Amino acid sequence: MLSACSGPVFEREETRPCPPVRMEATTVDLTRFRPGPGRDLTDVVLEAELTGYQGECQYDDDEQSVRVDLVLAFSASLGPAATERQQAFEYYVAIPRFYPDPRGKQVFESTIVFPENTNRVRYVGEELSIEVPLGADGAAAEVPVYIGFQLTPEQIEYNRAHATGSR
Repeated sequence: MLSACSGPVFEREETRPCPPVRMEATTVDLTRFRPGPGRDLTDVVLEAELTGYQGECQYDDDEQSVRVDLVLAFSASLGPAATERQQAFEYYVAIPRFYPDPRGKQVFESTIVFPENTNRVRYVGEELSIEVPLGADGAAAEVPVYIGFQLTPEQIEYNRAHATGSR
């Protein structure tokens, strides 16, 4: 009787790994200062952190690519130099294997609105989907995906100089 259940209807589909997603340490923090030379705490307009993500992936039918769906989480604080309660920022999703091809990096924009009397918010739900082309071997585990804030060279230097060593 059990041998009748061993046909293709009950075969288990192979599970394939998703591409590894990595948060780039030098770009998970954003500190935006007001224009001008000042760089102390009173000059801060916005501080934000990419705090994490959740995701899943799905291979296409011909196994030439995998779609990666991510939901990003941020925390942000208005600084003393902020003049607006709405703050925009950019973040990226990069696949170094394909750089400098346009599919090697995509930049997205998001906006956080701070409610009245609230200078710190957490935001979970920034959704995005990217298509990751696979190499000839079809191994997604060999195609890391990096996420972080799109920063200026000065902001990257600031992050390096003020690294806490916690990441």
